[in-house]
Amino acid sequence: MENWNRMPAKAYIGECSRFSLDLLFFINSLRPLAPPLPSALTGCSRLKDKKQIKPYLSDPSTPHTRTNMHFNGALLASVATLSSMAPLANAHGYFTKPEGRQPGTAFQDACGMQAYYNMKGSINGNIQGLQQVVANQDDYNPDECHLWKCKGMKYADNKDNVQSYTPGQSVDLTFTIVAPHTGHANVSIIDTSSPNGKVIAKNLKKWDTYASTSSPIQDSQQNFSVKMPTNLGDQCAEEGQCAIQMYWDAPDIDQTYESCIDFTLSSSNSKREAEAEDFSRPHPRDFSPRAAAEE
Repeated sequence: MENWNRMPAKAYIGECSRFSLDLLFFINSLRPLAPPLPSALTGCSRLKDKKQIKPYLSDPSTPHTRTNMHFNGALLASVATLSSMAPLANAHGYFTKPEGRQPGTAFQDACGMQAYYNMKGSINGNIQGLQQVVANQDDYNPDECHLWKCKGMKYADNKDNVQSYTPGQSVDLTFTIVAPHTGHANVSIIDTSSPNGKVIAKNLKKWDTYASTSSPIQDSQQNFSVKMPTNLGDQCAEEGQCAIQMYWDAPDIDQTYESCIDFTLSSSNSKREAEAEDFSRPHPRDFSPRAAAEE
């Protein structure tokens, strides 16, 4: 049996390497109680079958069998959690410069532990996949989660990553496309105090065709700049009021991706040209009674 502790981490890189490594690190934290796993078990497709893990914990021929029984349930629960991430594993894109919102305790409290594990494993996944994950979870709170606003990510978890901009400033952004799916996309500014993220400055950047699978990924769709509005007054003057949101929808596969950057915008001296329209849309698929009521 291979001793995976002595193998380089890159040996485990595969289509679901992040999830595989999470499992390996979990098991490694239990050593020397747990016997080593062969590297073949780290492939994403193999992780879907819990029966392939269990023999290494309960086989009388393996060392520490009796002790293994004590953490057998915990390990299988971890495997189940990692396996549930599979629908999001071939995921897709996120703000990397500046870094988009990340999951933390506020996200976990609102959207549930299962969703938290998914996003910690791969931040790039689609909203519809998250909806499937949280649908039957007892710790999912639709009135607080709001998956259709920044993919549920919370300002409270990202207070140390708030950017500061000025009206009219050109801001360089990087949205890393991990896997292309043909769709359309836009970058807008949203009011984060509204349940579904009311758009207060639309289409700072817009693509009618985005991440097409029929051509190589265009650098201009990953590295671009946007000009900050000059007509928002003090709407974004305080931290936690506004976010830059990337919205990428691939209707052919029914997958939507969002990523948000928190920022403040110094008050503009210019008069607002017009009242910002409400370009937000309720998303009943968020399982939220409030969203459904707004429909």
